[in-house]
Amino acid sequence: MSFEVGELHPNTPHLFADLAELMLLVGYLGRRTLHKNDLESLLQTGAITPEEIDEEAIVEQIASANKLTTAERSNYLERQLEDVLTQLNYRAKALANYYPFKAADEQIELRAEFTNQQRIYIFLLACSRLRSFRKKGLPQKWAKYFAEISRLALRGLLPSNANARIFDANSEDRKNYYSTNLKHALKVLGRDLGADCDVKECEKVSTSGDAGLDLVGTIEFSDGAATNYAILGQCGAQETNWPSKTLEAHSIKFRHLFKVQFDYPSVMFTPVCFRSSTGEWVDNSSANGVLVADRGRILSLIDGQQKWDEIIGTNWFAQFEADFSSIEVD
Repeated sequence: MSFEVGELHPNTPHLFADLAELMLLVGYLGRRTLHKNDLESLLQTGAITPEEIDEEAIVEQIASANKLTTAERSNYLERQLEDVLTQLNYRAKALANYYPFKAADEQIELRAEFTNQQRIYIFLLACSRLRSFRKKGLPQKWAKYFAEISRLALRGLLPSNANARIFDANSEDRKNYYSTNLKHALKVLGRDLGADCDVKECEKVSTSGDAGLDLVGTIEFSDGAATNYAILGQCGAQETNWPSKTLEAHSIKFRHLFKVQFDYPSVMFTPVCFRSSTGEWVDNSSANGVLVADRGRILSLIDGQQKWDEIIGTNWFAQFEADFSSIEVD
């Protein structure tokens, strides 16, 4: 399997920081430290992602129109570098023992050994930039693993007597519990939700797919009254497109299928560290109508249950680390 730097996000510090961390982890530079100068070299030689080409072009137009000096152009590059370094230093402080790097001055350095918490951070980091890992079927496989870790994180939002299952079409829960046929799976889901299910509407859906729902956490009562408690979840192992999925698992989307007394809360799980260097969301609009659980929150939810050893002991995590250790740098 190969690792490719690919296109850059020079004006999006939280994504540029992810690339910097991955370059260290896969041995792209052949050493255990990454300095500001390495980032500068990357900015000067790397390709810009299409989403940011326009912004870079505007800067060049302004530079040409105003006849900016070399020093003034250099100041723009310096701001980009400072933004990503500030982001890396924020992570070192905010994520503390979860963070597999040390940040100091103008560089980051790999820790000598990784704890279980840090090994799981590395997994989430890899899932946030799947496009850099070149192996057929790998993005789908690691996205499936991300659903597993999101299910465990979901348990952190539920009491111990709750159930947390994966509704995604390719999951074991769909095969063994809900049914691979979506029409049947929705009826099982309606039962778990304690909701009246509109059978006619369920019959209208396709037999395949997941109706936009990846995770379901339920507290089921046996008192005969309508409506159990539930949390609906969506997983987005994507670098930039996950905000478009935040409302896919929103309760309002299922009103035509289930009659319930209230709208269930929903959670969007993303492996991205979706933070500015102040700890705020990069974009607050992405958190509208849903609880966002980004990289730091996922780690916190797992920490609250002390699930580290459980995750490390799974077959899927062992397979991830085997895949990751086989990476070759292009």
